[in-house]
Amino acid sequence: MKSKKLIINAFAAAAVMMMAACGTTKPAVNTTNNPANTVIENTEAARLKFVRSVSDHAVAQKNITAKLKFRVKKGSKDVTVGGSLHMRRDDVIRIQLTPMGLFEAGRIEMTKDYVMVVDRIHKEYLKADYSEVAFLKRNGLNFYSLQALFWNQLFIPGSDQMRDSELKKFDVDLLPEALYSIIALERDKMSYKWQADNKSYEIKQADVSYSNSEWGNASLKWNYGNFTSFGGKKFPSQINITAASSALKGGQSMTVELTLENLSNNSDWESRTQLSNKYTAVSAEDVLNKILNVK
Repeated sequence: MKSKKLIINAFAAAAVMMMAACGTTKPAVNTTNNPANTVIENTEAARLKFVRSVSDHAVAQKNITAKLKFRVKKGSKDVTVGGSLHMRRDDVIRIQLTPMGLFEAGRIEMTKDYVMVVDRIHKEYLKADYSEVAFLKRNGLNFYSLQALFWNQLFIPGSDQMRDSELKKFDVDLLPEALYSIIALERDKMSYKWQADNKSYEIKQADVSYSNSEWGNASLKWNYGNFTSFGGKKFPSQINITAASSALKGGQSMTVELTLENLSNNSDWESRTQLSNKYTAVSAEDVLNKILNVK
């Protein structure tokens, strides 16, 4: 039972941190030279073309499903469990945990209207509207922002899609002598940075950071790797998410590693979770208190 508790608490921690996290981070740029046949001119037109190429690289599938290896590292805790990922564009992102493939321990479900964390073991759940999550509300982050991070795409905070007319809003630091160039966006106390491959236009890293004297610092870093062919494009089968917040005890950080297998565009699955009256609603604070008290 103790191992099950650790699994679900780590899982819930990942959900809460992903909902609320964001600190000051600067992406490390690999300065290894590009192949000689790759030439980038650092002009306004070239910068816009680069952003457009990165935006166009995104997969166009309506559904993405995959088998999942879910690993959470938090302090001395290191938990790995199997599961599945189900995503439907502009509708839902769902992660389900099934230890040893025998039972569902929990799930995270993010829709356009709410974020929900379900603890199947203790029959508890956390459900919140995006407007109820203070950090998300203050900074214009919503389902579409989170979707873009999961789908390996650029995004404009508060916008429901990436429009061609919005591409000019990004700042671009073209680095012809490096493997990657930097795409950035500043919004009030928020900073967004993407590292994109100069040749393939794949987003290799996304950084979301926040700094405020009242609310403290927080950061959310997404690293993408092991790109595989999917729907005529390339999609990362390895996603590592590191979240940190000074608001938590000791400025705790957490890393979530998602390893995807058997990518598919299967659409035969329900997009909403229905819970029986046996489940008890809890608050985000309750979840975090449990997490911080795990022995």
